[in-house]
Amino acid sequence: MLHNVNWKQPLSRQVFTVPENAVIFGFSLGAILAWLVAQKYPCQKIILASMTPHYSFTQPDIKQALIDLGGVQFVDDIVAMLMPMHLAKNQVILYGDLEKEPADIVVLNTGHELTSSYLSEIGKLL
Repeated sequence: MLHNVNWKQPLSRQVFTVPENAVIFGFSLGAILAWLVAQKYPCQKIILASMTPHYSFTQPDIKQALIDLGGVQFVDDIVAMLMPMHLAKNQVILYGDLEKEPADIVVLNTGHELTSSYLSEIGKLL
């Protein structure tokens, strides 16, 4: 199932149900939504690709960019709703090596974009 995000609404209002055997995938802020879904519904696996790190919401420059994208209420909703645990049985975190974030899988020669090598790594997980 594909779920399109409405960037004009808080992510917590866009949480959708998933079956327990589901694999949830999200990229960037979509990974935040994937996490919110897995906070509420047990699932088999969550794949978090280049997830916007929680600390980003407290760094002034990055927080302002996120506010410019979705608005203050959008950002405040994420800060209030994102908890440190989820209900997924398995979790895999991917980042491009140029993002300099800790990951289970580091995609070489990649920043915050879905390159062909990034998509190849995701395909191996599915």
